[in-house]
Amino acid sequence: MSTTPTKKDIAHSAPVRSLTTGQITVLIIATVPMVTAGGLGAWGTYSNVKTVFPDNGTAAGVVAAGEGATFVLALVYVLLTLLGQTAPAPVRLGLWLLPAVASATGAKLAATTTEAVVYAVTPMAMCVSAEGIGLVARRVVVYCTGVDMEAQRRNADLMRRIAYHSARSERHPWERVQKWSALKAWRLMSRAGAGDAQLGSDLVAVQRDRLTEGADTAMSAMLKGCPEPTAVIPVSLPAEPVRPALEPAPEPGVEPAGPCEPDAELTDEPHESPGENAPASTPPTEPDHADDKASDQAFEPEPVLSQSEPTATPDPGEPRPTSEPDPDPDSEPQAKPHPADDEPTTVLSREEQQVRTLAHHLRIGEELTKTTAAQLLGVSPATAGRRLKVARDRIGEGTGLYL
Repeated sequence: MSTTPTKKDIAHSAPVRSLTTGQITVLIIATVPMVTAGGLGAWGTYSNVKTVFPDNGTAAGVVAAGEGATFVLALVYVLLTLLGQTAPAPVRLGLWLLPAVASATGAKLAATTTEAVVYAVTPMAMCVSAEGIGLVARRVVVYCTGVDMEAQRRNADLMRRIAYHSARSERHPWERVQKWSALKAWRLMSRAGAGDAQLGSDLVAVQRDRLTEGADTAMSAMLKGCPEPTAVIPVSLPAEPVRPALEPAPEPGVEPAGPCEPDAELTDEPHESPGENAPASTPPTEPDHADDKASDQAFEPEPVLSQSEPTATPDPGEPRPTSEPDPDPDSEPQAKPHPADDEPTTVLSREEQQVRTLAHHLRIGEELTKTTAAQLLGVSPATAGRRLKVARDRIGEGTGLYL
């Protein structure tokens, strides 16, 4: 019962093929000389033995014991291969020993050295023909079924020996035996898979898939990354999509008086707005003309950014009026961190520009990954991944404040 699933698995893993008409013709043409040579060798051996033993039965028995037994073992080997089984050790050993026995018998029957050489060579004709026909028949079976039972038997025995020596090299009480088993396991490992065509084809198929995936990744990165860097490398490009996107956000403040109302709000809160607008004045380093209406509109959403960020900037503004009588001397060190706050604002402004760039590309329908975003911004893939996540979150929220 255990052999049935194994045969099914083998049938699924190995394709079944059939011989074509041309292949059958070539096999027949190649087999005819083998049979002819074997018949001539048997007849020659029979004649040689009959010169010593005039009895016909004795001569025929000697031929049958040598060349005939070799031919029988070759047929047994073929039939076992057809049944999907491996040949036992006596059959394999007999295919090597019987030709030698036939040659030794012929050499012993000779009276002179010349006759000994002739009598020893003559049995080889039938022995080689029998083994040749058997080998061709086995290869035909392997070709049609796709299963080489002998190769599987050798590999199974080899793997068993490797496992044994590996275990003995780790757990044997004698260090000398451990070292010897470790070396033996490595020597056996060099012969693993030898002669197994199915194993070789499977390994080639795996490597072919890996090479295909690697080539696809490289080509996709090359084709996606070529046109983008020329259009995105300048940092001033994010400012263009930001201005039209900011127009709908400050509608309640822009319609009445344009740039006048933001100035009035700034004069009403002299302490809060300068602390927040000071870092906001640093991001637009490209446009030096601060009198444009677009620059005033770009400054308005910055307080929203500072509120979503860590509470370092809003704390000096709102909670201080309530706690002014308690920590009077603390107001002086809090006025000093403003220059220190200017340093992270430059980093935040650069990060914000990168996020806006990615958000713009996502908004127009481009598909971005960490690799393409890194090429787009000129940063590492890890940094690009964080910027890309923030841009996607903002688009998903639908605030419209940063687009």
